[in-house]
Amino acid sequence: MPSDTHDTDHTPTTLYFGYTSDAPDLASLDVKTVHPDTLLGRPAVFTVIGESHYVGLPELGFHELCSCTSITSETAHETPLSTAVEREFRFDGERVGATTVVEGRPMSAFPGPNAATVAYRFGPDAWTTILVGDAGYETYHTYPEHDLALYTETELIRQHEPPATPAGAANPHPTE
Repeated sequence: MPSDTHDTDHTPTTLYFGYTSDAPDLASLDVKTVHPDTLLGRPAVFTVIGESHYVGLPELGFHELCSCTSITSETAHETPLSTAVEREFRFDGERVGATTVVEGRPMSAFPGPNAATVAYRFGPDAWTTILVGDAGYETYHTYPEHDLALYTETELIRQHEPPATPAGAANPHPTE
């Protein structure tokens, strides 16, 4: 599993979550590892960055950027790095909606990297892990300096799907 030297000069106190319909400037991010996969049956990318993670589902207009540094996006949320934190964020795009639940847990609650789809080690006990499901994903961001395993669960729901017309059925809106 990839690893890096943990930045001890900067102890973060807040994690920022940004949601947008347009992809962020990925060239400006410190990319550590990239994992292509699928969400809702569409191509997706899961990326661990130096500040946290990025999840992109371009075909459905969903991009989540999570960072220890302040971010600007259509929808941005702050989460203090604390075991007492509980938050819920929503994103409503044209083609997909998302709900993210954030829970601060003690480090002892971190299940480790082995079950994760993507895992990156920043230091001895500092990890970002992503577990990918069919319609969502779970992350852990561990902060040993806070005795914290910040857990997130994001569920995605397709929106504004046109009703399917069964094969051989008459078109309900014929052209004239």
